[in-house]
Amino acid sequence: MKSGILVAVAGAAAVTSVTAFSLPFHFGRRTVQGHGYLSIPVNEVKPDMSELSKRDAFEVLINNRQFYYSMDIMMGTPGQKVTVLLDTGSSELWVNPDCSTASTASQARQCSAAGQYVPRNSKTPPIGPFDSRKLNYGDPSQPSTQTSAEIAYYSDTIGLGSGTVLNQTFGVVTKSSGIATGILGLAPDLRSGYAPGKPYSLVLNSLKDQGVINVRAFSLDLRHAGSDTGALIFGGVDQGKYIGKLENVPLIAGSRNEPRLAVTLGGLGLSLPNAQAKTYTISDDDKNVMLDSGTTLTRLHPSLANPILADLKATSDSDGYWVADCNLRTPPLSNGGSDAYVTFQFSRKVLRVPLSDFILDIGPKTGVCYVGLVTTSDQQILGDSVLRAGYFVFDWDNQAVHIAQASNCGKEQIITLGKGTSPVPDSAVGLCEGPSGDVDSSSGGSTTTTSSSGTGTGTGTQGTSSSTTSSSDAHSAAFSWASDSRDLCLLLGSLMTLAAVLWNVQDPFFG
Repeated sequence: MKSGILVAVAGAAAVTSVTAFSLPFHFGRRTVQGHGYLSIPVNEVKPDMSELSKRDAFEVLINNRQFYYSMDIMMGTPGQKVTVLLDTGSSELWVNPDCSTASTASQARQCSAAGQYVPRNSKTPPIGPFDSRKLNYGDPSQPSTQTSAEIAYYSDTIGLGSGTVLNQTFGVVTKSSGIATGILGLAPDLRSGYAPGKPYSLVLNSLKDQGVINVRAFSLDLRHAGSDTGALIFGGVDQGKYIGKLENVPLIAGSRNEPRLAVTLGGLGLSLPNAQAKTYTISDDDKNVMLDSGTTLTRLHPSLANPILADLKATSDSDGYWVADCNLRTPPLSNGGSDAYVTFQFSRKVLRVPLSDFILDIGPKTGVCYVGLVTTSDQQILGDSVLRAGYFVFDWDNQAVHIAQASNCGKEQIITLGKGTSPVPDSAVGLCEGPSGDVDSSSGGSTTTTSSSGTGTGTGTQGTSSSTTSSSDAHSAAFSWASDSRDLCLLLGSLMTLAAVLWNVQDPFFG
């Protein structure tokens, strides 16, 4: 039953990500495309565990990977809807896992409900298969977490919300083990890093190359545990979803010096009701953390995790998970609860993670809660148990991530990110009120002032919700390292793609 914990760490030759048995949920949140940005709803997927015992429920939640964030992609012409896991811990887009490898019949049905891409049903027509690769997932320090997928590469039209990408390269599974949903990877390639077009044009590269966005950047709002939906915005930020300014934090290489969406952890603390706030010592070996939306749990080295677990009075079970008092999960003060949270500092920004996010309630009938934190001897990861509390803008072009305290103060106010070395304008200040987490460099303390509104001027421009679709540069998905015969196939396929698009211009998929 232990087919892999929700982690996103891999060895030197592996691609990291996390997969989950998928059950798509749709809450009616709209997609929005403006000039230079594309906003897509992100759904939180949870399993129904009401009939399970508390131990079995947590095994389902973690080992069978049924708690994650998903989005829908339309693949081919006309679009075939496929639900994929949103993963900032890996780089590949791939679909069609082998549902027969699911642990139970119920999970197999959920896997099937995610949809499948059938190349022969696309009228584009697709190109492929023209290469293959094996992807390995899991924590190298824990063999029981490891899974894999073997994929063959195809190129076809894909739809992301109201946007369209022509001739995008992606993987179609030929064999998989322990994985039951596809993945949209948004991290740099482990082999080529942030280089455009290598080893082929990844989705973020294609969106920029084809004129949908101005910069290879996206913002991620996963929302708190009590919310159903968040949003992924390619090329833009939503001022209505965070507090204060966005702190510019450099991206660094992973613990093996490989390209990752990783940052330096500058501080770690814990605040509990009726107790003095604590801060924990961070050694140089413990400062590298990866930001991974494909991971449910946060994974820290024992030197960081154990003091937090001790102060939460958590007790370990036989599998290394930690049980905590469910009463600690009271909402934050802003929602009438208690002042209980874990703090993570990045540069001059302190992110408050409410214990209602950090401690997982796996169901009202189980009567038990688990801390969203485990230990690892490998790459440290900040998973969904932490990322839900923040608003993150990942900037590939400048290898930086902009971080703010997440919130939700109503109507979306999307700003288009500009070009150049400062795509996030200084005016992109969150419209929500509350503790911003900005550190006063003169005193070393974090401020609690409420944010002022921004107007969307400066390097970026104010976005609109007008619907436009770019069809330029339809050949961006070819592998630079492909053989001459493959290059010829891709060129011919690109011409056929353009002809098919013009022929099917009345199809609703193309708007």
